[in-house]
Amino acid sequence: MSSKALENIANFRQLCLNTAKIYRSSFPERATEKDVKYLKETLGIKLIIDLREPNEAGDAQHLRDAYKTVVVREVELENMKANCTTGQFLIKDMPRVHLALGFVSKKYYHLINSLLTDDHKKDLVESCSNTPKNIKQNIAKRGLTQMYKDFIDTSQTFIYTMLTLLSDPNNVPALIHCTAGKDRTGIASALIQTCVGLSKEHVIDDYEATTEGMRPIYDEIYKHYNDVQGMAEEFLTSERETMASTLAYIDEMHGSVEEYLTKCGFNSQEQEKLKRNIMITNPQEQQQCM
Repeated sequence: MSSKALENIANFRQLCLNTAKIYRSSFPERATEKDVKYLKETLGIKLIIDLREPNEAGDAQHLRDAYKTVVVREVELENMKANCTTGQFLIKDMPRVHLALGFVSKKYYHLINSLLTDDHKKDLVESCSNTPKNIKQNIAKRGLTQMYKDFIDTSQTFIYTMLTLLSDPNNVPALIHCTAGKDRTGIASALIQTCVGLSKEHVIDDYEATTEGMRPIYDEIYKHYNDVQGMAEEFLTSERETMASTLAYIDEMHGSVEEYLTKCGFNSQEQEKLKRNIMITNPQEQQQCM
């Protein structure tokens, strides 16, 4: 499944080619009416998970007409995880949901904050919804690969929530996205792909495919990253070594992706449930998702 069937959603593809009911893409705000109809009717997507921060989201008229927007805060995610109610918070009578989930935690920004000078620390906002430019510049200094490792260390609640929701048959097929569909979506995709048994080579190949997938929006993303946020051009790349280093870091720090997910609260039984829920074994069902 590629983006050829879509008019205005870049970097779109099936997460595990022809074998899973999960898709990934860049921001979908400019989806045409035809695009939304394709997502809704042809692919049957029930849940769209938005991994961006609130200030990144734009107007999405056609999506709003077809998908109910649900916004959830990090503190609510933490409470639901503690109370074991994560899988219950989407209202079951909503057939299609666009969930503003997020991915970057307060813990991450506190980590970056700890590396700032005293003059810059006062600029850090608690909500993390309007990150000052000097914070972004400090992230840029740490580099893309280190950012991925920092996300692995600090985004566990978001990862747990995403995987728990994708384990529910009411929520798939599903689409996950961020801005470019490269970093937050790339990490989320890698964890899902590895969890369901795909090889590291496949994961890295899929990450590298974003180089081509981003081509229609490259200039716009460049402006967003470089001019607006002050990020280095490195942050537009999707080099194989970046994902390889991230997977190696998970293995080094946690033993494996499976063990890392268990530490996130998503145990081996839940991982098996996810695999059963999103993997396609019926040839007829596979044809429908292509």
